[in-house]
Amino acid sequence: MSHQEDNVLGAVGETAIDPKDKELVIARRAKSRVRGLNHHAYYCSDVEKTRHFYEDILEMPMTIALRIPDEVFTGKASPYCHFFFEMGDGSSIAFFDYPDFYDGEPPFTVPTVYHHHIAVNVDSDASIEYFRARLEAEGYACTYVDHGAFHSLYLKDPGGMNLELCYSPPSAEEFMLRAEKVAHAELKKWAATRN
Repeated sequence: MSHQEDNVLGAVGETAIDPKDKELVIARRAKSRVRGLNHHAYYCSDVEKTRHFYEDILEMPMTIALRIPDEVFTGKASPYCHFFFEMGDGSSIAFFDYPDFYDGEPPFTVPTVYHHHIAVNVDSDASIEYFRARLEAEGYACTYVDHGAFHSLYLKDPGGMNLELCYSPPSAEEFMLRAEKVAHAELKKWAATRN
């Protein structure tokens, strides 16, 4: 065993593992309303370099590229592109190319959800409402957005991190299959009009 393995295993002690421990973990996870990572989003300023890195080098297929004409929260005409690269478990790393917010701005100075956020899947619209009530009762401001293919609740955690709780209704599966077919064409259209 390596020194680091000793360090890590030493940190959890010599506690005996009961054969039922794994079953308890599976049962605990099944009860959770938060089902897993949907996507982790960040911004980029060069869509083709970003696409090449994630898709061609890391071999993560680009499955969604959305050219969106209006800012979601205000409705202001402010076009941007939001695109996603899929991992083996179905979750994604996603990016925003949002010229109105990012052009000329250094990382970590853009104070919007588009800058950097983590989205986690929840199991239903009822869970979004459940969490909204709990969060608001604790003083957390939340914004609900029906994106059509999925429903989201946006908020900041106690440390200021942007968080999205995301539910994908049954129609999301059809959206995902269609989006994958046009993702490359949509990203090319965006890049052509970006400059």
